[in-house]
Amino acid sequence: MTLNHLTIAALVAIALASPAQAQSEFEAPLCEAATTGRVVELVYDKDASKGCEPRIIDVHQVAIGNNGKLYMHGWQSRGCTKGRDFEAKRIFRFDKIKSVTLIDGTFGEESQSHKESGWDGCIGSNCFIKENICE
Repeated sequence: MTLNHLTIAALVAIALASPAQAQSEFEAPLCEAATTGRVVELVYDKDASKGCEPRIIDVHQVAIGNNGKLYMHGWQSRGCTKGRDFEAKRIFRFDKIKSVTLIDGTFGEESQSHKESGWDGCIGSNCFIKENICE
């Protein structure tokens, strides 16, 4: 094998070894939103088939779970959640995100308070975040 073939083989092996790589399509815009305090319009899982408007999310952080998958933590100010439209902090799995668009908007007071207090990667006693990528 030539050096060029070895380089390509090594890059392919690294890409295949990282399960989060297959889900990273939305990592860059979500990290941009998290680090600059931007808001995103997000279509999640089956929202469109339920007739839901796109969700409006203040992105607090993007992280890798213990399972190697990517997650986003933020404040949802609009969008369906269990058939209702309500504001709450939420965790979103990248594999269920259908689209992300950066939009104009600012974090509300409650959202900003949650971002400033941080998130330890746990829901109750279930701690599933391995490492933060950006916040």
